[in-house]
Amino acid sequence: MNSSTLPTRAPRRARRTTSRRALGLAAAIALGIATALVPTGPALAADGPFTVDGTVPDVSPAPAELPDVFGNVKELGPKNASTTKIGVIHSAATPMLDNTNPNAQVDLRRAWLTTARDSGTQHDWLYFAWERDSNSGSGFIAYEFMQNPAPAGCAYGTATPAQLIASCNPWANRKAGDFMILWDQNGSSLNLSLRTWTGTAPNLTLGAPVPLNAAVSQAQYSADGFRGEAAVDLTATVFGGSSACKAFTNTIPSTVTGNSDTADYKDTILQTAPPITNCSTGITTTPKTGAGASIPASGLSIGTGAVAVKDRAVVTLTGGNNVPAGSVTFSLCKLVSGTCSSGGTTISTNNLTGLSYPATVDSDVVYVTSAGRYCWRSEFSGVVADGIPPASESAANECFTVNATTPTLSTDAGADSVVLGSAISDSATLTGTVPQPTNPVINTNGATGSPAGGTITFRLYGPSNTGCGDLRFTSSAVPVTGDGTYQSPTFTPGASGNYHWVATYSGSSPNTNGTDHNTACDDTAEDVTVTTVPSTMTTAQRWVPNDSATISASAGGALAGTVSFTLYPSSDCTGTPVFPAETQSVTGTSPQTVSTTNTTAVTASGDFSWSVSYDSTNTAQDDIGASCHEVSSLTVDNNAP
Repeated sequence: MNSSTLPTRAPRRARRTTSRRALGLAAAIALGIATALVPTGPALAADGPFTVDGTVPDVSPAPAELPDVFGNVKELGPKNASTTKIGVIHSAATPMLDNTNPNAQVDLRRAWLTTARDSGTQHDWLYFAWERDSNSGSGFIAYEFMQNPAPAGCAYGTATPAQLIASCNPWANRKAGDFMILWDQNGSSLNLSLRTWTGTAPNLTLGAPVPLNAAVSQAQYSADGFRGEAAVDLTATVFGGSSACKAFTNTIPSTVTGNSDTADYKDTILQTAPPITNCSTGITTTPKTGAGASIPASGLSIGTGAVAVKDRAVVTLTGGNNVPAGSVTFSLCKLVSGTCSSGGTTISTNNLTGLSYPATVDSDVVYVTSAGRYCWRSEFSGVVADGIPPASESAANECFTVNATTPTLSTDAGADSVVLGSAISDSATLTGTVPQPTNPVINTNGATGSPAGGTITFRLYGPSNTGCGDLRFTSSAVPVTGDGTYQSPTFTPGASGNYHWVATYSGSSPNTNGTDHNTACDDTAEDVTVTTVPSTMTTAQRWVPNDSATISASAGGALAGTVSFTLYPSSDCTGTPVFPAETQSVTGTSPQTVSTTNTTAVTASGDFSWSVSYDSTNTAQDDIGASCHEVSSLTVDNNAP
């Protein structure tokens, strides 16, 4: 919880409320001698939840420190003029500031300021402290508290001195109900008084000083006299016991010349001080799904590309009886680390009107379209007019995670077996991808971005009967456009055996995680067997039959005539000749050999016989009649393929 709070403390034991003892400083003051401001004895008054003991500052909560220029250095302060007296300075026209150099006894080095609630009385107390540039001399310490913030021209943190002189009157926004607490330090006095403004601005009247007695205040100097601290019961003195919320947002610590309306300002600390109030606000927020359910510690899934979320704020008010008003503004940041302390996307501003404290307010539903870490910030506006301070929260509990989705990748190698020399390929079916983020990644209508991108890479391993084997092929990256089936390029293995496809999807950051399939090569749908084809041999014998004859004659001169060859499909030269008879001429000196020139093959089994005769044309030599002289038996057995 981040709150504008007034911390409580346990009731303190009662202090004695007798007046402080004088230490004989009156004579020195009468003589006009500058006297060191020193503690005059133990603290004897009420300080509520604070410890006002002269140790400055040592209270809890730690007060805000307001530094100021000191020493022989010029600093901004009101001009010394009739228009810049305490009673009328709010009406002074700019430029009303100038560079001044106050004396050390009225030159503030710094001031401190905080508030807290006494848990016993439930009264709100103011703590203020100061440090001067000198520990001697006398004067008035004044703290002025104004309900309205300082004018826009008084941007102390960013404006230059020249700009402040030209346009800043820090008192210009005074109004009725504003007040001053003055500490008269004459004679090391611990007397505090309260003066309150009445009337209608700019015609305001500063009320007479009201002493703050020991029942509602306490003041003390430090041991060395350079510092002082005080506590005042605001509920009893300023708020009049009212339970309505009041706030004072412009505080000006200063030193002044006295407790009159015409007193001059000697030194002023022009800084932005924390507001004081009798009410504190708190805001506690919890991230929710769009339907109002709690977001698990593990986070939400990006789902289909846009997940609905909202924030729930509970605004509390401590003190006061005000009816809820104002609004809560919700912002959402996408962060790697840290919290949404500033920036981000403003989602909605939702009013507290009609509710009661603690007031529960939901932001509008918004969609995030990118996986990652998100953090909410909620800012309660407060109600300045009612004195209700703002509050905000951007703690770690406001953060949640939107997780990416892991898709499913299934693959199919198609043919289980191919013949060596054939090309093979793989296909992958991708489902469950999530669209890419929109720009910006946060939207109010649930729109999603383009389909998931990324690539699928196919790899082929083998040949191997166990495990993957060697990597044989890596495809080029196949582009992906959302869910679908994607085909690998083809590859032709160079050896037979068992091959295994593996597919890998790169993912599409940040919404879709990468994934793969069959990295262990154990999915049989991704196996391809490459085989060789068995050869078949069929034999067919064929015989080309031929015959020859040698003719000789012992006398009668040269041979002359013809030899006739006839092949029959039988062993006794009967039947139809296998081939037509062939006749070869015989000439020349005896003996002469002639042969047939057959080229036609015989492919069937069987008996064969040749009929051969010689017809001599040389009358000195005899013919030889046909005879069945040659017999052959042929067996042809080609067997099965």
